[in-house]
Amino acid sequence: MTLTRDKELWAVALQIEQIHGPDAAEFIEGRILKFEQESDEGGANLWRQIAERYFALNPDA
Repeated sequence: MTLTRDKELWAVALQIEQIHGPDAAEFIEGRILKFEQESDEGGANLWRQIAERYFALNPDA
C-alpha cells in the first residue's frame, strides 16, 4: 500500500494529536513559527498543511 501525500499529512496530524494531546495545537503553531523565523517557507507551508488537517479533526482546538 502506498500513501499519498494527503494521507501522509493526515497521518502526521493524527500522530501529533496522540502524542501531544491537548497541547497539540500549541505544538503545531510552534513548528510553524520556528520555520517562519528561519525563513523556511517550505517547512512553514508543510506545518500549515498539517495544521489544516489537525483543526479539521479538532475544530474546537
